[in-house]
Amino acid sequence: MLAALLLAVGAALTTAAPAQATITDGLILRYKMDETSGTVLHDSSGQNHDGTVNGTADWGADQGLGFNGSNTYVKVPDNIMAGLNSITVDFDVWIDKTMGKPYFLYGFGNTGNGSGNGYLFSTGNQFRTAVTQGDFHGEQQTRPGTSYQLARGMWKHVTYTQSGTTGILYENGVEKARNTNVTITPGSIGGGTTTADYIGRSLYSSDLYFHGRMRDFRVYNRSLGSSEVQAIATGTEEQWAQLQAMASYNGALSAFDDPTVGPVIIFPSDYTGDIDNLQTPPDWTDEFGNAPASWPTPTTAKSQLFTLQQISDLEDAVTAQVQPDGDSTYRLNVYYDGPTDQVVAQTNAPSSVTDPLNTQYAGQLVIQSDAAPSGQCAQHETAVANAVATPAAPVNGSADSLTDLQWQQVQALADYNCALTAFDDPTVGPVIIFPSDRTGDIDHLQQPPGWTSDTGQVPTDWPVPTTAKSPQFTLAQIQDIQTDAVDQISAASSDTTNYTVAVHYDGPSDRVVVETDAPASVTDPLVAAHPDQVVITAAPTPALTDN
Repeated sequence: MLAALLLAVGAALTTAAPAQATITDGLILRYKMDETSGTVLHDSSGQNHDGTVNGTADWGADQGLGFNGSNTYVKVPDNIMAGLNSITVDFDVWIDKTMGKPYFLYGFGNTGNGSGNGYLFSTGNQFRTAVTQGDFHGEQQTRPGTSYQLARGMWKHVTYTQSGTTGILYENGVEKARNTNVTITPGSIGGGTTTADYIGRSLYSSDLYFHGRMRDFRVYNRSLGSSEVQAIATGTEEQWAQLQAMASYNGALSAFDDPTVGPVIIFPSDYTGDIDNLQTPPDWTDEFGNAPASWPTPTTAKSQLFTLQQISDLEDAVTAQVQPDGDSTYRLNVYYDGPTDQVVAQTNAPSSVTDPLNTQYAGQLVIQSDAAPSGQCAQHETAVANAVATPAAPVNGSADSLTDLQWQQVQALADYNCALTAFDDPTVGPVIIFPSDRTGDIDHLQQPPGWTSDTGQVPTDWPVPTTAKSPQFTLAQIQDIQTDAVDQISAASSDTTNYTVAVHYDGPSDRVVVETDAPASVTDPLVAAHPDQVVITAAPTPALTDN
């Protein structure tokens, strides 16, 4: 649809290139990702740390390397963090709007039995960076908060710095989070030996591959200062802040970044101004107070379907149909999508409610279901293990490749069929537990199409696990307890005492386990509020501060 829009107005394509700052002190790896062919990411740091692209490589020159979400990833040379007491990881990223969760943007460390075993990683979902000597239970996290996510469908600049006991996470050069109780140095992971150093791939076999684009990926052996982080990121940040400002000032419908052509601004169909010579807002400055020396020249086009009033009328009609008189029985998120030139309505309303809208607004409206059809979990239900459950693992480990493959398959079945958790029972073998309100057929699970193991194996057959529903919990009930636990323990923390808390669902006991170093006086009210549902255990890691 975007191509048709651009063709309709004869717009000239203008590609926005990333800023190329020249901060090189301490640089141990830099992949500009501007190659146009091949399987090698050339390291321009001078340290000869070339990377290898696995899977399908979508080369885009200035627009970086495209990751398809199914098999594309970069293998960074082993032991990339050896000897490092400090580190900076810095890169541009464009996350596809269809990206599921959980996923790693990058992960440097080790993996075993399908799980991470000491690593440093960042993700855009629950935007954060974490370091651990073991699995996710021991993560020391630097994050803005549990609900903050890195925006999709546009270029973002991500930086993580760590030195001493302080980790800082930046977005577009602006500090978003700081943790002053980080006790694990990058070089101590694996005793300096790391053989699962990836970009675009998780160290957990059940996680998703990254879907989107990256460019200018850097690793430093020191913690960059805030002014250096800003200097590298500002080119990207200024460009998109200016794009939004131009769109708003000129009365546009939408501004976004297309991974192929760069910045795009879409105007109403009845726009009478000159879209090829946009006005720049006078006296505009960026968030650092800087006035731009120049402004971007985006690709511009008019909507083929909509005036601003027509969009407003359509959004009102959708709301009246799905949520009449403010009725919130069904969820609804409705918005204009510039890349497709359509209005999108995301809702869990049934087709009996939405079909009249589809008929009346054919070609103008797209209904996206956020319900959970069998075999395709809704975004808020996918890969529950990352948030509230422990991953599948055989009781006696996976000493051979066949056993390891089978347990990767069990976790894949659990994720694809929207289970709460998967685990190994010493008597009956693999078990998958579903929410108590699950309505699908749990005796005939759907196999994820096109699935391969983390080493690329294609299974000839699939295991048949024992399946059951939780006697007590829906996913929402587990998440409510998780929220209650975090709120209760966080409220008891103070400037001098910061209690740590980690919450997960334990399938074998059908209980929610709260790991914390908070005293009984803090946790007893939580147990009383959820009788026979919550178990309190000692926290395995030192207290953390998530600022």
